[in-house]
Amino acid sequence: MNKTITLNDGYEIPILGLGTFLARDEECERAVAFALTHGYDHIDTAQGYRNELQVGNGWKASGRTREEIFITTKITYGNQDYDATVESFQKSLADLQTEYVDLLLIHWPNVKAFDNTLDVWRALIDLQAQGLVRSIGVSNFTIPLLERLLAESSVVPAVNQVEFHTFLYQKELLSYCREKGIQIEAYSPIAKAKLFDNEVLQKTAKKYSKTPAQIMLAWLLNHNLVAIPKSTDEERILENADIFFEFDAEDLNALDNLEPRTRLVRELGVFDD
Repeated sequence: MNKTITLNDGYEIPILGLGTFLARDEECERAVAFALTHGYDHIDTAQGYRNELQVGNGWKASGRTREEIFITTKITYGNQDYDATVESFQKSLADLQTEYVDLLLIHWPNVKAFDNTLDVWRALIDLQAQGLVRSIGVSNFTIPLLERLLAESSVVPAVNQVEFHTFLYQKELLSYCREKGIQIEAYSPIAKAKLFDNEVLQKTAKKYSKTPAQIMLAWLLNHNLVAIPKSTDEERILENADIFFEFDAEDLNALDNLEPRTRLVRELGVFDD
């Protein structure tokens, strides 16, 4: 679980993290503290999740030092200008009870007013220059949106956090991001547990004595992608970490070609596939 990937800015990101989307109140605090005392080093949150304070309480309760853990948060879509980004990030730091975050992302691009998104990106660049953020990146960016960003900025995002799983193998996006030095980070990595009955997935799980969720997560790691499965259940948090094994080439190929292709998250007019 100590495996990391080096980003384009030289910082390292743990390949496995705990997602906290929809985690609330004491349940969120307990999950974060449990994960950090049971092998996890990486916690993912966002302003829009409305749980940054609970994540802060959780990492504090874990007894871990700040330097030992990796914290990601994201600027919400409602803070789509420079000043709102800077101001809201100060609150994020206060709630997270930290002087810096390891990774700060633009949560959603504004496809109808992309100049606003560029303003947010400029704010992230300045926050990084001030030492308040180590790495900066984006989330939910398609190739055309990444191209628009890179056309206006010489700073290449370190990460693009997107929906990515065995039923949404975005080969073209992955190839593009690797060419540009952008690390793909997978949210909804088990497709919200909606496709576990897939025959190939079931067969592979039986062969490796794993659950379908573990197979889906291990598939991401086999492709050197960062995964952030969300759970507040202690048993599931441990299960989601027992995924460090390699597939036979034949099994990996079968998982690469699962059907049906399924996108579960469609918001703000970003995706049209």
